[in-house]
Amino acid sequence: MKARDRAIQKWLIGLALGLLGTGAWASAFAQQPAPVAKEAQLLLDTGQNAHEQGRYDDALRAFGKVIVLSASSPKTAALAQLKTGNVYMAQRKFDAASASFQRAISLDPGYALAHNNLGEALGEQRQYNRALESFNRAIALDAKLVRARYNIGITYGRLGNLKYAEFVFRMLVRDRPDYDLGLDGLAVTLAKSGRANEAIPFHQKAISLNPQEPSYYYNLGLSYLITGDTEKAIEQQKKLQVLAPEVANRLASAIVKKQMR
Repeated sequence: MKARDRAIQKWLIGLALGLLGTGAWASAFAQQPAPVAKEAQLLLDTGQNAHEQGRYDDALRAFGKVIVLSASSPKTAALAQLKTGNVYMAQRKFDAASASFQRAISLDPGYALAHNNLGEALGEQRQYNRALESFNRAIALDAKLVRARYNIGITYGRLGNLKYAEFVFRMLVRDRPDYDLGLDGLAVTLAKSGRANEAIPFHQKAISLNPQEPSYYYNLGLSYLITGDTEKAIEQQKKLQVLAPEVANRLASAIVKKQMR
């Protein structure tokens, strides 16, 4: 199920701006003189574009300049630290990412997204109990941050507590039936619990909501393999050949292994 973790990293790109919202974004610059705020925002945009294009060093330089400019504006500096952490996550430099997210929290203790992203970095370092603390803190600060609820389910799954992971995902799907990551998380958990037949409708619903996400087809293919339906697994592999050839090759390997047993 590693493909889902790739989706997590990809989802982080641009996450801060999308979840902050217009009002919170404006408040981050409220303490700065207009010329400084304008320059900081320009640098943040420049850094974000560089991140999305894979120019990580350029992104880090831009965010670093924002941090220096924003000595008198903790919220802006915290935003730049969060974006710096996101770059390190994309590079799989999880220690550095954790440090950046922690600095963001020090600057703005009520920054729910920074607590969530710290939890993600800690999870990648297998510090699962600390990760859960961060996710729960994020939810306490912002009950609408469904990403943190999803991450709690993922973390319990990584701990091997599939029953509680299922409970978390079911509550998430109940509250947000349109949240494709939650549906996929529930489906994967059910498949890991030996209930792949129950998982398949949730996989399919996730795909219907986000048909461009390769990991959903991959996970559905694995569930079909668990049920013994190799033909339908091959159907998912063929779809992935167009959408994401690398992921298609991974599913093809799983299908071959299953056929050789």
